[in-house]
Amino acid sequence: MCVRCQRVTDEPVVVAEVHQGSGPGWNVYACPECAPRFPPVPDALDLLGDGRRRHEGRAD
Repeated sequence: MCVRCQRVTDEPVVVAEVHQGSGPGWNVYACPECAPRFPPVPDALDLLGDGRRRHEGRAD
């Protein structure tokens, strides 16, 4: 089911990923017509990239 228009679709597109601290997360889907209205889903490792580089560059 599309998160925006609530229509059932045979061609769902992942538009978001919901993460949780405990238990599994889930994906949020949209129909192909509504999907372009959502920003691209970022890769979690890309989001952590800058912090990881700063940490790896430090001397412990």
